[in-house]
Amino acid sequence: MFEQIFGSIRSQIDERLSNPLAGSFLISWCLWNYKFFVILFSSESVVKTFELIEIIVFPDVKVMLLKGLLYPAITSAIYIFLYPYPAKYVYEFSRKRQREIAEIKRRIEEETPLTIEESRRIRAELARIESEHTEQLDKKDREIERLKSQLSSHESAKTNDSPKAPLKTQTTIEDSQLEILRLIEKHDGKRRRRALLKESEHSQVKTEFDLVN
Repeated sequence: MFEQIFGSIRSQIDERLSNPLAGSFLISWCLWNYKFFVILFSSESVVKTFELIEIIVFPDVKVMLLKGLLYPAITSAIYIFLYPYPAKYVYEFSRKRQREIAEIKRRIEEETPLTIEESRRIRAELARIESEHTEQLDKKDREIERLKSQLSSHESAKTNDSPKAPLKTQTTIEDSQLEILRLIEKHDGKRRRRALLKESEHSQVKTEFDLVN
């Protein structure tokens, strides 16, 4: 329970101090009333400490209002509203100088010739990278060849295992169909269907089937 209370109080204090106005006012108050802390942390007794604070730090109400409220408030307002303008130009100037220094260093490094040791190190690094690249390409080529071989073997096995297409069987003509053909040939193909049905020795259904097929 006490931990939750202390945690809540600490979070409230952190939130207040993170506020620019509260933080700047607190710092200003401490600067304007530094004698208060000197007396507070001195080795004097409690009664003597309060007497010194009343005599030295806040001798009257006017001083208490000025140093305790007005002066810290004015200092906080100056810090919040006026300080950012010169700080902005100082920051821009500082960043420009840093960029100029970095550009000068880069130009000097580019113009400075490499030493023999640095040249050897760069050549060795390039050779290592080229060797790794070549090895990777060879590995990829071997993998491609292996896959091609597997694909070719698979297609060959599939072709050998597939059944051969069955040969076309010779069409057989039944006796009834042969009789119909003879009748048609006998009459030079001019015999009508009804006459063929009458002259056929087989049933009408069979003869009809033979004529259709």
